[in-house]
Amino acid sequence: MKIGLDVAQTCGPRAGCACYADSLARALVEVAPENEYFWYHQFGRWFNDDTSSGTFLEHPAVQMPFWGMSLDKARKVWSEAETTQILKGDPDIVQSNSYQAVPTGRAKLVFVVHDVSFWIYPEFTTEANRLNCQYGVLEALERADGFLFISQSGKEEFTRIFPGWLEQTGKPSVAIHHGSRFSSAFAKDRDESFWLAVGSIEPRKNYGALFTAMEAYWERSRKPLPLWITASAGWKNDEIKAAANKLETAGKIRILGYVDDSRLASLYQQTMALVFPSWYEGFGLPVLEAMQNGTPVICSNRTSLPEIGGDVPLYIDPSKPEEICEAMIRLENDASLRARLQKAGKRRALQFSWQRTARATLNFYKKVLES
Repeated sequence: MKIGLDVAQTCGPRAGCACYADSLARALVEVAPENEYFWYHQFGRWFNDDTSSGTFLEHPAVQMPFWGMSLDKARKVWSEAETTQILKGDPDIVQSNSYQAVPTGRAKLVFVVHDVSFWIYPEFTTEANRLNCQYGVLEALERADGFLFISQSGKEEFTRIFPGWLEQTGKPSVAIHHGSRFSSAFAKDRDESFWLAVGSIEPRKNYGALFTAMEAYWERSRKPLPLWITASAGWKNDEIKAAANKLETAGKIRILGYVDDSRLASLYQQTMALVFPSWYEGFGLPVLEAMQNGTPVICSNRTSLPEIGGDVPLYIDPSKPEEICEAMIRLENDASLRARLQKAGKRRALQFSWQRTARATLNFYKKVLES
């Protein structure tokens, strides 16, 4: 099989979608090196000034036709591909990871739906991002040959927006969980001197409720701990940043910004717990990462998070900051509960792996090609 993979998002700071593209590309080569792989560091309308930080692997099964290519040349190549509908490498199947249903000619197109929050909560994103993602999905309704969802919750949300569409068209679809960006967890003595929040500074992550909960927590706790936040810049966040600055000045939070994977793993292994009150998640990668690293989790009871966390996290209603505060106080005061959640989280995380994801994805490719 000749497989084309969209890895364009991996060429910049990596949020969940980019981590997915990177890890899946590597796992596919690992479990099925007999295939031919074409990694597209420029894809459709997603162009990068520099590809040098993108997914890279020296392997006889892997070709990277856009690696190091100038931006102008990449645009020209994609323009020609839209005309001829022949992609670099002439693959049998192409997977789009960045909400773009590019013309693929004879190749079948698998379109990944990471989430549909831009339809359900349009106020949580920018107008440009909302329009781009919605346009991509509508393109996919016309062009895609198969739809891959990263959670059952995400597939159900899609079905609510387009009721009966998948069944009526007969296009193959599947929900496939994925793994963590970390290959393994490392046992360390936990410092437990801070709480941890992971996620871009944007309304969907519900930092407003988290900050309100932190104020209440600092009033109630006998020895309050600061909240450390690792996050990329995000959007629509002027009010969030203003509130964060006040709390940081007071010593109640610490903004770390974007951190690399090694630093993030260390933070998971040292924190008291992950606090993740997001309104909406297509998967909820920080919850899985935390469990893998033996970190207790406090998280929202919405969308995909119960599907990923199972019976391990302490679930809260994201609309109720008092529940977030109560969960933090409970964990802080109960060392035996923390130890139990650490062990349960590690067991739960074993159910997720990129090798399993890659095998399921390859099986789905075969189904799409047969259809």
